[in-house]
Amino acid sequence: MPDHGSAASPSSGDLARRSLLRFAVAGPVLGALPAFAQSAPKRGGRLTIGADADPIGLDPTTLAAFSSYDFTALLYSGLLRWNADMKVEPDLATCFEQPNDTTYVFKLRSGVKFHNGQVFDAEDVKYTFDRIRDPATASPNAAIFASIKAVTVIDPLTVRFELTAPNAAFLSYIATNPIGVIVPRGVADLNTKPVGTGPFIFESYQPNQVFTLKANPAYYEQGLPYLGEVAFRFFKDQASLTSALRSKAIDMTWFKDPKVSAQIVRTSPDLVSAPGKTTRTFPVWMNLKSGPLADVRVRRALSLATDRKACLETVLGGSGKVAAMVPESHVGGYDGVGEMPYYKTDIAAAKKLLAEAGHPGGIDLGDYICVAANPLDVACAQILQQQWAEAGIKVAIKPMETAPLITMWVKGEFPTLLSIALSWSPDPDAILSRIISTSASGKALGMADTQLDSMIIDARTLLDRTKRAAAYLDIQRRINDQAYVLDIYQYPLRWEAWWNYAKGYVPLAANIRTFVRTTWIDK
Repeated sequence: MPDHGSAASPSSGDLARRSLLRFAVAGPVLGALPAFAQSAPKRGGRLTIGADADPIGLDPTTLAAFSSYDFTALLYSGLLRWNADMKVEPDLATCFEQPNDTTYVFKLRSGVKFHNGQVFDAEDVKYTFDRIRDPATASPNAAIFASIKAVTVIDPLTVRFELTAPNAAFLSYIATNPIGVIVPRGVADLNTKPVGTGPFIFESYQPNQVFTLKANPAYYEQGLPYLGEVAFRFFKDQASLTSALRSKAIDMTWFKDPKVSAQIVRTSPDLVSAPGKTTRTFPVWMNLKSGPLADVRVRRALSLATDRKACLETVLGGSGKVAAMVPESHVGGYDGVGEMPYYKTDIAAAKKLLAEAGHPGGIDLGDYICVAANPLDVACAQILQQQWAEAGIKVAIKPMETAPLITMWVKGEFPTLLSIALSWSPDPDAILSRIISTSASGKALGMADTQLDSMIIDARTLLDRTKRAAAYLDIQRRINDQAYVLDIYQYPLRWEAWWNYAKGYVPLAANIRTFVRTTWIDK
C-alpha cells in the first residue's frame, strides 16, 4: 500500500497560520500545470470516458452524490483549486490576503465569462455562498460553511469573507469541486442546464447512455482545453466497463474493485494505471431518533459483533485498512487511526449488552439498506449480516438504487441501518460536520451530543496540525464509544486506467478528473 501521509501537502491550517498569504498569478497559469509530455499537445479530438453512474443533479450547491462530481469538475470553477500535487493554487482568484485569522480577501480574475456569456464578478461569489448558507436552499454544504459570518463585495473584482472563528479547513473547502465552485447569479435550473466557467460546456445528456461536453472557447486558461469534446458513456457493471476498455470503445475509466483493475492492467501493457488512494470509509449509518438503536447498548453490541478485518480481507483482498470515521487525509493534518472503543470483536460481550438492553434472545433490526450499484458495498453488507447473526442480531439486506437511497439518508428517513460510503473529503471536518447535532444531516440521523458538537467545532479552529490530529483521535474515540456510526474499513474510492494515447492526464486523490482539461489524444 502506497504512503498516504499528509506531510508533503500543506493543509489550509498551515496556510491560515500566516498573517498574510498571497497566491499571485502573472499572466496565464499554464506554468502551474504538470510537465506531462515530451511532444507538443495536439488539439481537437474526442475523449470517451467510461462512467459507472449517471449524474444525480448538476447544481453544485445542492448535489450530494459523488457520481455528479466528474461532470461538475469540468463544468465549474472555484476561487481556488487543487493542483497535481494536491496543493491549493489560484483559479478564479488571482491572489488573496489574510489580514487576520478570520478574514480572507480574494482578488478575482478579470475577463472571465460564464458559459452563457454572463461576466463573472464578485457578486457571483457572494451569491454562491449566500445561497449555500440559505436554509431554503437545503445545501448539503451549509454546515461546512457555517463559520462564514459575511461575504462582502468590495468592488467587482474583490470579495471579502469574514468568519466567526478561525477555520483550518476553510481554504481546503474553497478549493474543492463541487463544494466551493461558483455559480452565476440569476440563472435557474442549474440541476439540468449547468452554467459554469469551467473548461467544458454542457452539450447533451441521454440518461443511461451518454453525457457530452464541448470545449469552452472562452476558457480563461490560455490554450486550454486541448480536446474538442468529452463524452461520458455509462456502464452499469464492471464487466461491461472492462470489455469497453479492452476494445477501446472508451479511452479511460476507473474500477471500483481492485481485483478487476489489477487483472486488466496486468494483461494490457499499453494501459496506464493509477493505484487507488485510501480516501474513504465504508460506514454503517444508524437512525438514532427512536427504536432499538436509540439505546447505546444495542449500538455497542453491533460494533462488538463486527469483525472489521474479516470484511476488509474478504471484500477488498486487503486493499485498505481497518478504520475509524476519518480516513487517512492528504491535506487535513490527520494520517492515522488509533485504538478505538468497541472495535475488538467479542460476540459474548455483544450478547451480554443485548440482554442488558432487554433483548436476551437477540433482536431483529429489520432492513439494512445499501447501494445496489456497488457490488463491494453489497458484499460487505452480506458479511456483516452473517457476523451480526452470531450475536443474535438479525437484519435483512435491502439493496437500493442510489438516488432514492441518498434522499433517505440525507433526510434520515430509513428505519434503522443504511450504508453509503463518503467520497474523498478535503478535510476531516467535511466528514465530521455531518454529525453535528445542529446540522441538517445530524438532525436527520438523530444526533444529540452537545459534547461531541463542541469537540468537532473546536477542532475546526485549531491551526496547528499536531493538535488537530490529536483532536480528531479524541473525537473518533467519542464517536466509537457511543457507537454513533460503525465504520468498517477505509479504502480507495476508485482505481483508474487509461490508454497511453491519452496524454497529459493526471489522476488526483480526490478522484475527480479536473485534469481532463490538460489531456489530449495522440493516435
